[in-house]
Amino acid sequence: MNIFLGIDTSCYTTSVALADETQKIICNIKIPLEVAQGKKGLQQSQALFLHVRNLTEIFKENHFSSYGNIAGICVSEKPRPQEGSYMPVFLASTLAGTIAGSTAGADVLYATHQEGHLAAALIGKKAPERFLAAHVSGGTTELLDVVRKKDGFAIEIIGATKDIAAGQVIDRLAQKLGFPFPGGRHVEECARKSSNDLQFKCSADGCDMNFSGVEAQVMKAVEREAAPDICRSALLSIAKTLEKTLRAAREKTGVKNCLLFGGVMSNLLIREHISSKIEEVQFANVEYSADNAAGLAVLAAQKKGGTK
Repeated sequence: MNIFLGIDTSCYTTSVALADETQKIICNIKIPLEVAQGKKGLQQSQALFLHVRNLTEIFKENHFSSYGNIAGICVSEKPRPQEGSYMPVFLASTLAGTIAGSTAGADVLYATHQEGHLAAALIGKKAPERFLAAHVSGGTTELLDVVRKKDGFAIEIIGATKDIAAGQVIDRLAQKLGFPFPGGRHVEECARKSSNDLQFKCSADGCDMNFSGVEAQVMKAVEREAAPDICRSALLSIAKTLEKTLRAAREKTGVKNCLLFGGVMSNLLIREHISSKIEEVQFANVEYSADNAAGLAVLAAQKKGGTK
């Protein structure tokens, strides 16, 4: 059996995945990068070191050739499919994939982290040739106009945050409350203990948005409000902002179908709000929403066998 290897080394997770000839994911390994308690994240040099260490352990402990013949490989070599897009962390996936391809005699597709996210979000989903997407994570908050191609996507950014990413609000709140990094799961668990909405601000201008204002409100509220109320209200503010910008994107493009993915979109409270307000919206399966290499494995399989 032919198998297809995907490798992704983002700012948050080391990921290796395998897809079979039908583009079914048969192995999906994710190792979060270690961030010390109280720290907001990692420097690129620290993250690159951790990726090299993690990839070494992954390839030591997993004999991927036992699944079949490695017929194709896809790696994330940069964050986005735009000129000038670059982060040192992706050198790890590029190096690992290039070595694996040379050793196995397999073609290597050099794609991007965002394209991998899109392909992963589409696993198990049906989408038209053109659709809107929202990439919402700790480092990215963008609205995209996406056209599917034979072995990837044509992506146009039509809206984005003008200051910090949505996920930064969540992680900084988590840090303030003493939760581990990344804080998304812990903030959501805390929010589930509340039914209140403190009505934090929602800043949207067409397809663009801002989150520094709500972050300031959230930090002030920590001094006087209950943690569950703050967590729930912060998540609802993010959800309402995304709702407004998605409506603006639909009006701007005339495209109705929306696909949402990224670490923040793993949050069920945010999903529940958006799905209750907007029709024709889909979310990546939770296991494929945050950083992972499954979509890259699918892209490798598509390049070899055609789009499913």
